[in-house]
Amino acid sequence: MTVGQTTGIAIIGCGYVADSYRQCLSLHDRTLRLTGAYDRDAQRLAAYKATWGDHAYASLDAVLADPACSIVLNLTDPESHAAVTEAAIAAGKHVYSEKPLAMTATEASALRDRARAAGVRLASAPCNLLGESLQTAWAAVRAGAIGKALLAYAELDDGMIHRTHYGDWLSRSGKPWPGRGEFETGCTYEHAGYALTIFGAMFGAATRVTSFAALLVPDKQTTPPLAHPAPDFSVGCIEYENGVVARLTNSIVAPYDHRMRIIGETGTLEIREPWDYASPVILRRPGEGRIARLIERRLGGGLGKRLPMARKVPFKGGRGKPTMDFLRGPAELAAAIRDGRPSRLDEDFAVHITEVTEMLQYPERFDRPARVQSRFASIEPMEWAR
Repeated sequence: MTVGQTTGIAIIGCGYVADSYRQCLSLHDRTLRLTGAYDRDAQRLAAYKATWGDHAYASLDAVLADPACSIVLNLTDPESHAAVTEAAIAAGKHVYSEKPLAMTATEASALRDRARAAGVRLASAPCNLLGESLQTAWAAVRAGAIGKALLAYAELDDGMIHRTHYGDWLSRSGKPWPGRGEFETGCTYEHAGYALTIFGAMFGAATRVTSFAALLVPDKQTTPPLAHPAPDFSVGCIEYENGVVARLTNSIVAPYDHRMRIIGETGTLEIREPWDYASPVILRRPGEGRIARLIERRLGGGLGKRLPMARKVPFKGGRGKPTMDFLRGPAELAAAIRDGRPSRLDEDFAVHITEVTEMLQYPERFDRPARVQSRFASIEPMEWAR
């Protein structure tokens, strides 16, 4: 339900990531109103309520029956996403889902079709595409700062998480980071969207994917051992409809490296951390003379110029605070519904990202190269980045 210009949202799933969303609510107090939260685990729900003081729903049915709630934030574990989203659609609720929208492209397409038949809207994380850093990089591409875009590289290597003390990673309400679930869902499903969304916005739909994936460390030192460990490494080449080719690597084996580069005829844009809305965008020119080439080789990319941000990031991350505004995605969906326009993270886009992600993590399910079936309408940049 929308009251004035505020849209009622409810959280389903009070695990680790729910605190990150809740921590961003104050950034949207004029447009979003939290009606409450629910988790099937009573202890998780109680810990959430004790931390934030929000209304705790007694059941999933109670959430879906509440007329004050217009958008459900589906923050459950990935394997539960489809079932919870389907129930919300049946109840006439719009849904913003944590990634992935579903565990297969077929399942995601079915959710989209059900939502359209029910007259409700879907959108899916990640929402880093809407952040200041990536909007700045996208604006530079549109302005021709690197000439014609030719190639894109993205590293989403997260280090050997299973060798860290991840059991000590607690959210604000004391929820442990769900390592076991992450290892069984797979780092590609968990992380690829952070690159695929911005590449899709910049370059249009992917048309073909050539991928390789492997499980390099089957034993992640969990107790009990993982029943179904997912690939912990993938690398794929993605061809886009505008001719750009991208190479995307995901792993929880190689050392931490989240660098993203967009290479054009006259320069390269580099973003060090696509999970950080304030990550600097560096413009580098290719070395042409002997000295310039030497600098490029010695400095790992050459001298660069930091581009001014499209606007100042309206919050400060770090030191226990998210470096991303997790609620910017739900706020975008709410604004799109109010304005009667497509969401920048709409259901067609979410299906497309799910399909490409599945091709990257499970190449054996598809022909090689895999031809991408899904398409989406062109995405508009944020108004402040035009």
